[in-house]
Amino acid sequence: MKKALIIFLSLVLMLTLAACGGGGGKASPESSSSSQPVNSTSDNTETEEAKYYGIGEAAEANGLSITIDGAEPFDYTGMISRPKDGFEYVKVWFTFTNASNEPVESPDKKDLYIVYEEGPTGDDSDMTSEENSQVLPDVADRNQRYMEDEIELAPSESVSGWMVYQKQTDKSEVTMHYYTGFVNVAPDLRFRFAIE
Repeated sequence: MKKALIIFLSLVLMLTLAACGGGGGKASPESSSSSQPVNSTSDNTETEEAKYYGIGEAAEANGLSITIDGAEPFDYTGMISRPKDGFEYVKVWFTFTNASNEPVESPDKKDLYIVYEEGPTGDDSDMTSEENSQVLPDVADRNQRYMEDEIELAPSESVSGWMVYQKQTDKSEVTMHYYTGFVNVAPDLRFRFAIE
């Protein structure tokens, strides 16, 4: 009976150690003080990169806060170009706020993309932004409506407006990427929201 109990307890101990990641081989990586923080930091970076912001959520990268205020189907009858087959135009409303102590430029169509098929970097994604799209404020005066592609924002200054994109008609959810530099890296911010 004692032998059976000892064998049973030994098996339970071995299974417990195996479930916790083993015992013997793990002591050496834990003793190295530099390896644990590096793994921890890269895990945190991956977690932050994978975060998606929805409508009304402020997202910040490199001193710029971006909020998608809303999105709606866009009547393109006044536009020269028509959407591609299987796509429709949508209007996406943004607020850009300078969250730094230095002047920054607001994003334009080369920084914010709608993503049709997502990959780890922009080069791996099927994405686009409309060639004629820029930040357009909702003002009555047509002469004031078309702003420069990029607007210099003083610290704490904000600008709001909208850009037009094409989205797939068979999908109600939209994914967008924001890049502060080149698209051959992971996006700085990711957004995901539904268009009703």
